[in-house]
Amino acid sequence: MTIAHLRHLALASAFEFGPYSITVRESPAHQMPVARRHGCIDLAAECILIREGLSPVAWRRAFLHAVVRLVHYAQAVLLHESTEEHLTHSLASGLSQWVRRNPALGWALLRACSPHLRPRILAPHRVLVGDQSWTVRCLPVKTAQRLRLFGQADLARRCIQLDPALRDTQLAVIFLHECLHAMHHVHQLTDETPLRRAHALQTDALATFIRMNPGAWSWWFGILLQGASKTGARPALGVQPAAGGYHTPGPVHFPLAR
Repeated sequence: MTIAHLRHLALASAFEFGPYSITVRESPAHQMPVARRHGCIDLAAECILIREGLSPVAWRRAFLHAVVRLVHYAQAVLLHESTEEHLTHSLASGLSQWVRRNPALGWALLRACSPHLRPRILAPHRVLVGDQSWTVRCLPVKTAQRLRLFGQADLARRCIQLDPALRDTQLAVIFLHECLHAMHHVHQLTDETPLRRAHALQTDALATFIRMNPGAWSWWFGILLQGASKTGARPALGVQPAAGGYHTPGPVHFPLAR
């Protein structure tokens, strides 16, 4: 599964997010709303426009950047006074929602960023963020209950800690939330980062993080699908053992180091 496959899926049919049914179209540079940009969002027409003639890597980035911006808009985080915490929560919950509603396209995007993704049911014990290695651990149960924490990113110790009671969708959202804090720290995204720059940083940080941590993302995708199946969400379009190559064989456990 390659960038060409992602492009084919994205152009073939609309995807759903928030109140929108979004089509993806390619357009000549001179017809783009902003000629110098590789991608633009036109919500009045419910479409993402991507400039014709881009290289595969540039096409993938333009699409991911548009998804990041769309997520923030739908989550009402396009205000210039948005903090790093706002941007973190918005992208973690919004991207998880987008993948749950569009699993075939979500899997294609992950595979376009990291072709080595394979089905995985074990939670990661370590992730790479930039050139740094971060540990993934459980929060002590009493600490999670006393502080009412779902998770936290210890920036000084390079450690992501998660409530051991988390499961399925909420586990996926909180794991991504804390990983985004780590990415923002490494890529120097702060409360003072201009919004347009923040979206670009998040796009590039995500693409790099997916490429460097295929096992973590395979696991993340699997627990999202498991959560969707438990709540009766619509079937994973195209993401079947025979069609899309992804299957979660039984419960996905959370055996993190303590």
